[in-house]
Amino acid sequence: MVHGASSGGNLVCRYYIIFRFAITRFNLKTPGRDSEVASSIEKAVAGAPGKSGYNVPAILEALGGADNIVSLDNCITRLRLSVKDMSLVNVQALKDNRAIGVVQLNQHNLQVVIGPQVQSVKDEMAGLMHTVQA
Repeated sequence: MVHGASSGGNLVCRYYIIFRFAITRFNLKTPGRDSEVASSIEKAVAGAPGKSGYNVPAILEALGGADNIVSLDNCITRLRLSVKDMSLVNVQALKDNRAIGVVQLNQHNLQVVIGPQVQSVKDEMAGLMHTVQA
């Protein structure tokens, strides 16, 4: 039994060394090492997150700015919005800022899936919209 355990540990060490060498030497794409994912994470982290932990000014900008938003509400996990011009909404920028998904219901209504922090995001966004429009 001891002999089997030592050979198992030996195999683990061999696999680690071989795969680490192959991944670094040939620059193999593994989860977490993708340059596009890394750059989008850096962009999202570079913004100044508010108390919700999200970069709400960037989310507002991705929605076309405060002037593009007609109404703003939320449910448990989603921002529910009516917008003037759907073409101003940048779905990729929303995802780069940690939105889980975007559901476009029609030409003027969409939902941005945020998660359980959506109430804080909505409150911060409403405050920003009030400041911008005032």
